[in-house]
Amino acid sequence: SVNADLLVLLSDIDGLYDQDPHINPHARLIPVVEKLDEHILSLAGGKGSALGTGGMITKLYAAQRCAEAGCDTVIANGAHPENLYGILEGKACGTRFLAEKKGEEYDHT
Repeated sequence: SVNADLLVLLSDIDGLYDQDPHINPHARLIPVVEKLDEHILSLAGGKGSALGTGGMITKLYAAQRCAEAGCDTVIANGAHPENLYGILEGKACGTRFLAEKKGEEYDHT
């Protein structure tokens, strides 16, 4: 078991996009994913697709496991290592997958 607050996965693209950025110039980076569901997984494309280059689906599965364990994940472009400073400072960089909230306190008001 590893206790961590954040997993950073570096890729050859800036993060997860709503469409394949290699094909569609209007593809938009998804800055935050609150719930990693089947729709989000489908955005990684199939094995060997341009969007899946570098194993995006594998990165999403890792982010999903981390979320279940209560750990955020960021997928960012490894060609820009200076982004690591921003990620650690909580700045918007790449795609951040939020940890699942477990045992939230009930609001009695």
